[in-house]
Parts: sequence; structure tokens; C-alpha cells
Amino acid sequence: MSRVAVALVLAATSGPACLQDTTTEPVSPLAIRCSANPASGAAPLSVAFGLDIEGALGTLSVAIQYGDGTQGTDPDVRHVYGDAGDYMASITVTAGIETARCSVPVSVAPAPAPAPAPTPRAANQPPVPEFRTTPPATGTSLTGTAPFRVEFNLCRSVDADKDTLYYKMDLDGDGGFEFHGATGVDCRHGATYAVGTRTATVCVTDKGCPSWPLCDDYAPLHPFQCRSYTVTAVP
Repeated sequence: MSRVAVALVLAATSGPACLQDTTTEPVSPLAIRCSANPASGAAPLSVAFGLDIEGALGTLSVAIQYGDGTQGTDPDVRHVYGDAGDYMASITVTAGIETARCSVPVSVAPAPAPAPAPTPRAANQPPVPEFRTTPPATGTSLTGTAPFRVEFNLCRSVDADKDTLYYKMDLDGDGGFEFHGATGVDCRHGATYAVGTRTATVCVTDKGCPSWPLCDDYAPLHPFQCRSYTVTAVP
């Protein structure tokens, strides 16, 4: 029997060839969803883009048009919109022969105006004292017949900042200030001098004091301004 005949016989007796039964799962078409976080805000606005991909087969490539004339390829990299405006960001994904595109709006408001610089606060002004005596002094000298009564008056002293004015008086010349207080409460004191010469000193300053006498222990805002008088009582 020839080789051709043998081949035909084998083909006739072996029956039909066994075909493999394969089932292929249907493949979803490429689909993407994109988002912007945040999608609005004031310039400069830093935006992260989210990208969800379904049905992709093969190698992916991503192209991003941010809508402001710039491009990118990585949605994980934040993009900064420096100018105010309404933008439409577009993301295109290619997988094999399929392409899908999504867009998301981004709204950028103008940058807030810088806060105005605080107005410099004027420096606190020292008070303007007005030293008065009864009888009136001649310069800083007072002379009279013993017993010689002298009144010292600081009531006309003023303060441009409306601070409480505080005074102290040493009328007997011993170096201790026997009178002190606020000019809004009592601002004049007197002494009666026997024969002799003594030095009387009266001083005034200001305090950051909202009320008197509740703030007697407030520190002065400025050094005391003082005037000393030579008081002579003659027989």
C-alpha cells in the first residue's frame, strides 16, 4: 500500500480531530473617571487630580491638559493654578487601541488682598504738669510770715493720652512723700511752716490706670516730673 493510501486510511479511521473548548470572558471597554481636589479656591490653588480606570488592557499612557496651557502625565503630581479663572482640566488615557477622556472644571478665585499693615500706635505721651501754689511762688521761692500756710496744687496738669495722673508731695522736706494719689480725686495739699527754711517737692506722672483708687499699684508710664520750692517762714 502506498504511503498516500496509508495516510488516507488513518485519517478515515481516527475520526474527527478533538477541538479544545475555550471560553473567553468579555472585556469591558476602557472607561475613566476624573476628579479635582479641591475643585475651587483662591489663587494660588494647588489641585490634586484623581483618576479611576476600568477595563484597561495593555500598557497605559496618560496625558493631562490642565486648561491653563500646561500639560502633565502624572495625576498624582499636584498642579498649581497661579491665576484666577475658570479652567477645564482634561485627562486622556490610552490602553492598547482604546482611548478614553474625562474632564473636570476647576474654578480659581482671585488671591485675597493682603491685610493692611497695622497703623503704628503713637507712643504714649508724658503728662504736662502745671505746678501752682497759693500764695503764688516767685520762681521756685515762697516767703511768708510764720506760721506760713502754703497750698500746692497740681489740678491743672493734663495728659494727652487721657491716662490717670498720679502725684506725690514731700512738703516738710524730710525726703518722704507724705501725700500721694490721683489728680482726679485730690490734687492739692498744704502745709503750715514755722520759722525757718525748708524744701517742698511736688511731682506728677501718668499711669495706665483705668480707674482710681483701684490701681494704686500700677507702674508709672513715665518718670515723675517734679518741682522743688524753697519755703522760708520769717518771724
